[in-house]
Amino acid sequence: MSSAEKKLLTRNALIDNYNQYAQGLDTKDWLMVRDCFADEVLIDYGDLSSATGDAAVPRQADDWVKHLQSVINGFDITQHIITNHRCDISDTEVNCRAYLSADHVIFADTDIPIVLDDDVITVVGEYNNHYVEIDGDWKICKSELKVHWSHGNAELFVMATQRALEQLKRQQ
Repeated sequence: MSSAEKKLLTRNALIDNYNQYAQGLDTKDWLMVRDCFADEVLIDYGDLSSATGDAAVPRQADDWVKHLQSVINGFDITQHIITNHRCDISDTEVNCRAYLSADHVIFADTDIPIVLDDDVITVVGEYNNHYVEIDGDWKICKSELKVHWSHGNAELFVMATQRALEQLKRQQ
């Protein structure tokens, strides 16, 4: 296989990883989300991750996925759109930057799927994921998210966290 073919296959795998991550979040398929990461991962999502630990200290991917669950499970629906992938593939480093636009919704009435201004928070930013190859699959070993702006009801993140906690208590 030529170097160009290998780079193309790697690029496709990185984009597939982003797509799997978005699909896993939006379908709340936590095994799918977990499969995107190496066992240890560095996470720097600015204010969105600062309360979960120091961005310079590796954490267990299982713990990060549990944190994601503790928020995302409280939303009625999310839609993560990740696009404009720019991959940097060299002999020493593999990373990929991509734009993010993510809607997070708690419906006022789940029987009527209409989103009013107070029902949604949209986060727009850019991911920069660094990868390591494990058993032939590319896994995120470092993920950075720079939020450019958000629009909507930011209190929904607090509400979603409370709702997710209540759901977890009911399951136990």
